[in-house]
Amino acid sequence: GRRRAELGRAEQSPRRLPVEASSELLPAEQSRADKVGGVMLATCHGTKASLVGGSRSAAATTVMQGRAPRVVARRAESESGSVGSSSSDADVEYFRSQYDAWKAKSSLAGLEATPFSVAEGYTGKLIGASLPTLATALAGAFVTGYKGKLRKKEEGGGEAKYVLPVSLPGGYTWAEDQSSDALALRQPAQPLVIYEFQGCPFCRKVRVAVSALGLDVLFKPCPKDGKTWRPEAIEKGGKAQFPYMEDPNTGTAMYESADIIAYLFETYGPGAVPRSLSLRNSAIANSLGLIGRMGAGSRALPSALPPSPLDLWGYEASPFVVLVKETLCELEIPYVQHSAPRGSAKRQEVFARKGHFQVPYLEDPNTGAELFESSAIIDYLKTVYAK
Repeated sequence: GRRRAELGRAEQSPRRLPVEASSELLPAEQSRADKVGGVMLATCHGTKASLVGGSRSAAATTVMQGRAPRVVARRAESESGSVGSSSSDADVEYFRSQYDAWKAKSSLAGLEATPFSVAEGYTGKLIGASLPTLATALAGAFVTGYKGKLRKKEEGGGEAKYVLPVSLPGGYTWAEDQSSDALALRQPAQPLVIYEFQGCPFCRKVRVAVSALGLDVLFKPCPKDGKTWRPEAIEKGGKAQFPYMEDPNTGTAMYESADIIAYLFETYGPGAVPRSLSLRNSAIANSLGLIGRMGAGSRALPSALPPSPLDLWGYEASPFVVLVKETLCELEIPYVQHSAPRGSAKRQEVFARKGHFQVPYLEDPNTGAELFESSAIIDYLKTVYAK
């Protein structure tokens, strides 16, 4: 009877407990967690609240979504601030020397980009990393409003624009319509900031939406025992709950994967979240899919923080990209993801710069490294940034 009374009081307090929590919960919530396939899912209690930071918020705005309003915190100015450690010539020189050493000794340093090639020892990892995409029926693999058409291959063997690297009967190939106007998508002037970690199914829901909209997002990885971005997220938002998003373009900050996804589609997409995406991109489907990697990328490893975030071209449905993002998360390395699902204009951007397109593609402004193959990127990250 006393426990039922306590739960009754919790329902009257919207800030008592989060609806969605990460694998590391607040002490009072730890006993409420159920472990599913190595991923910790918190039991939902209390009422759903999206007011970030309580009294810390400068103001609150109610945004209508469906039948009920949701409360979104709005800050007077962006708190995303600087990323990485305080940059110095010594830091830059150290990382560059590590990169030079890696190029000199690693057999992967000169690995040529080959579409769909699987490095030795990666078959099992890629199968596991493919399960979330299969469980969510390719959610996030195609940009919202995807369009394409058959066209004749260009004479001479070279293509001026990106096309899928496949040849069809009759000398045809498949060309994608990558016009943002045609897709009714908008890019933020500044990358969004999302605090999350790889093994969290609610975080993956948001990552799928980011890919489906082709957005640029600064990810600040918050693995368990992380010393950098996890404490920062808790200090800003007021609770150990992920994902947590900040939009420096509008001053919006919020928790709750469903609210974040709705906000992204309202602000940068066609409006309402497509029902087909919502049905496929559920927490249950993502939880089942993540079993294949058993929490990989969810626990922090000792690392050196780069002065500037790295740039990664990729999308959530690619298992090759997933393996790279797991390493970035474990090492707490901040990175801007330039989401490039099928149909995204970012594919043509990479094609124009490099002469071909393949993901993952990593650029590191701290060392000047530019790498395609996932096995090479992972080896590079562990050599340069792991302690």
